[in-house]
Amino acid sequence: MEPQLFIVRLYDGFDHEWMDVSDPMSYEEAKRVWDKKTDDGTHHITFDQIDYYEIFPADTIMHFSMEGEKYRKNE
Repeated sequence: MEPQLFIVRLYDGFDHEWMDVSDPMSYEEAKRVWDKKTDDGTHHITFDQIDYYEIFPADTIMHFSMEGEKYRKNE
């Protein structure tokens, strides 16, 4: 079984869109990226902060993203 990969994404509250800020990687590596982007979870971690970061399984297609828009158009 292949190890599951994760990706760090930024939700841009102005454009209402998710964007990738890392390549697919192990959860531990993704957590290190997330920690760096959020100063160890002290800012940009909730929707209330408009722009925020989150870790997702790498194969997750975000509804509000360029990839999600392409997917919806091909349904």
